[in-house]
Amino acid sequence: MPKLSALDLAMFAFENKQRPFAVGPLIVLKPEGKDSRGFADRLVERMLSRPVKAPFDYKLELGLSKLPAVESVEGVDPSAHVHRITMHGKATMEELFALVGELQVKLLDRSRPLWELHVIDGLEDGRVALYGKVHHGIIDGRGLIRMLNHWLSTDPSDTAVRAMWDGLPRSAAAPERATMAERLLGIWESAGNFVDSARGLTRLLAGRGVASLRLARGLPFPFIGVPNVLDGQLSDRRSFSYCVLPLKELKAFGKAHGATINDVFLATLDIALERYLRERGTAPGRPLVVDMPVALPAADGGNQIAVMQFPLGRPGTTPAQRLEAVCESTAKLKKETARQSPDVVMLYTALAHAYPSLIERVGLGRPVKLANMVVSNPFGMPQRCYLMGAEVELVLPISLVAPGQTLNVTAVTLAEKFQIGFLAVPEAVPEVEKLAAYTVEAFAQLQAALATPDAEPATPVAPVRKSTRRAAPKPASTAIVAKPVAPKPKAPRKRATGAGAAARRAAAG
Repeated sequence: MPKLSALDLAMFAFENKQRPFAVGPLIVLKPEGKDSRGFADRLVERMLSRPVKAPFDYKLELGLSKLPAVESVEGVDPSAHVHRITMHGKATMEELFALVGELQVKLLDRSRPLWELHVIDGLEDGRVALYGKVHHGIIDGRGLIRMLNHWLSTDPSDTAVRAMWDGLPRSAAAPERATMAERLLGIWESAGNFVDSARGLTRLLAGRGVASLRLARGLPFPFIGVPNVLDGQLSDRRSFSYCVLPLKELKAFGKAHGATINDVFLATLDIALERYLRERGTAPGRPLVVDMPVALPAADGGNQIAVMQFPLGRPGTTPAQRLEAVCESTAKLKKETARQSPDVVMLYTALAHAYPSLIERVGLGRPVKLANMVVSNPFGMPQRCYLMGAEVELVLPISLVAPGQTLNVTAVTLAEKFQIGFLAVPEAVPEVEKLAAYTVEAFAQLQAALATPDAEPATPVAPVRKSTRRAAPKPASTAIVAKPVAPKPKAPRKRATGAGAAARRAAAG
């Protein structure tokens, strides 16, 4: 049976109707010519022939005498998890995003394997969308990228069609039957590991305590110095927006200034956020704090990451100073995590995020802030991708909004595109499409501020889009790139509760 880490368990424990813990991609395909008619049904039929593999065959097991665990289920029928939706008319991208917002907040059924896939047609220009949902307790961002790279092809003539549920390499599992001696030995080893992790956690917290007192260089405790911005009433509503930056320019700029792509991404976002908050009259007097997943070299369970906190640039500083501050913070973060074992930093992640979750659930006063937002960059697909011959136009990350927070910013690369998705609670982060638009302009501003004589600011390679789960306030400015979203998307016509009927129609037609 696959082992769940402390962080995996926390993903299940923290989930509720207002905090769904599903993650996954929104893929937009553009079938061409005669192949576009009936494309979605043919694709479903081909994918349904693929067997379900780990972690898509995992089901949550609960018991009074044991910790929650996941167990592999034999013979999972993918048609029970795949849903065909046809939107009426030529639905816009905004209407698609609104529909995805509706689907994202619905909790996955824990009595069966923890995923689903929605195949959506009826979009403008014959596009087809695939929205996949997987519980975050069984897969992390890096795992999702591995899944995508296996699912999609880099060859437009590739006739093999794989599916989302084709699976990932399985981590070492415990034997099906264990002797009493083996079980006792396992308990003893677990106790020893816990003691080692507790010692490591104590050292990590001690280091943060010293840094909080400014007695040494390092990262301070979480909950200290987090500005009270991006606040608002928690709800089960979600709004989504995205923008695309040119990856080639990001790489060249970072290389020229001794920064990683991630550093440039963070500095760009910091500039955009200051503008957004200043316009709303809520500009902070101290640096924003981000919650960032950090990949670990070796760990058990579905999430091989730690989620650590660090500050961005000081308000009012120049773009160059912001980039310098980000580089300094990320260097401290890398140094801190390198000194700890994966178990220690995952235990720290689970405990640190448990506090705001508990306060939020019991409703005791103002929500505790661990950070202002999650910012993640699991990279992505290095080349153009195709599925059943149709080119992938976009792979947008639909992530989650963490306890105590109202905004998630996740980037995924696709060939030359650096795609950035903004998922927000609209009551706290209204008009999130402005933030996406400002991010495009912030990168040009950063380039201009540190430009060499032969360098020119880049132009965006895709427009900003926005969606809202329910009616959004009417934009106060006509400068917003995205169109206002209708109160609800046009009611989609569900052609089957599962995919089996759609596949049979395709086979018959």
